[in-house]
Amino acid sequence: MTSARQFLTELRVEIERHPGVNHLLLNRLATAPFSKQDYRVFAENHIPLVGVFTTYLEVLLLRAPDSEARLWLSKVLVDEYGEGSDGHDHATMYGRFLEACGGSAAQIRTRSVPSAAYRFITEHQSLVRDHPFLVGLGAVGPGHEWAIPKMFDAVIPGLRRAFFTEEEIAYFTLHVEQDDDHGAWLEEALAGYAHTREAQEQIRFGTLASLDARKRFWDGVQRAIVRYRQPQMIRQDGEHPRTVLREILLLAWDRSPAHRVESWVRRRAAASRPDIDTLIENGRSLEGLKRPGWLASRVS
Repeated sequence: MTSARQFLTELRVEIERHPGVNHLLLNRLATAPFSKQDYRVFAENHIPLVGVFTTYLEVLLLRAPDSEARLWLSKVLVDEYGEGSDGHDHATMYGRFLEACGGSAAQIRTRSVPSAAYRFITEHQSLVRDHPFLVGLGAVGPGHEWAIPKMFDAVIPGLRRAFFTEEEIAYFTLHVEQDDDHGAWLEEALAGYAHTREAQEQIRFGTLASLDARKRFWDGVQRAIVRYRQPQMIRQDGEHPRTVLREILLLAWDRSPAHRVESWVRRRAAASRPDIDTLIENGRSLEGLKRPGWLASRVS
C-alpha cells in the first residue's frame, strides 16, 4: 500500500489525465471561436451545478467524523458563500456571467434543470449522502477542487476571445485561483484519512465517479450547443458512419410533421425534472442522512 501523500500525488496525475477534465468540448472552447449565444447555452446548462455545489459541502460537514475534517470543509464553504469574492456568493457571480451571455439568471431558476445537469447533480447528491464519508469527500475534493482549475484554464481563453470583460468572467478566473487553495485545504483533510487501503479505495472511487459524471455532463452540454447551432444535426454516428440510405431516411424524418414528436418527448421529459431551487432544497434535506454518532442525537 502506498503512503497517504504518495497516493494523493498519484491521484492528482490520474485526474489531470481523465477524459472528463480533457473533454473535447473544453479543447474546442480553448481553441475555436464560440459566440456569446453559444456561451449562453453553455451557461444555462452549467449554472445548476454552481447553485447546488454548496449543498454537497453542507452535507459532508454534517457527516464529517471529526473536527479536523469539519475545519477544512468550513474553510471551503466560507469562500463559496462569498468571503473571498467581496461578499458575492458564487451562484450570484455565475448569474452575472449568464446575464452577460444574454440569458436571465432569474428566469433560469424557475425552469426545469437540463437533463445533463440533473443527472450530474443527483449522482453527486447520492455520492455525498449514501456512500461512506470518504467517497463524498473524494467527489467534492479531488473530483471538483483539483479538476476545476484545469478545466477552466481551457474555458477562459474562449471567453476572452468572445469579448467578455474580466468582470463578466470573474466566476471562472476566481475559481482558477481559489480552487488551488480549496484543493490544498481538502488535501490536508484527505491526508489524515488515506492511510489504509480501504480509505484510499473510497477516496479514489468518489473521485473517479465524479469525473465520470463530469464527462457525461460535458457530453450533454456539447449536444445542447450543437442542437442550438444546428437543430437537425444532433445525430450520433455511433461506431460506424451512417449509410447513405440512413442519411436519406433521417433527412426525410427531420422534414416530416412527425418530427415534432421528438420535440414533444423532450418537452415532456423536461417538465418532469425539478428547478434549481427544488434541487437545492432536496440537497439540504436531512431526511435519511447518514450522520456520525456524535451528531445523530443533535439533529432532529
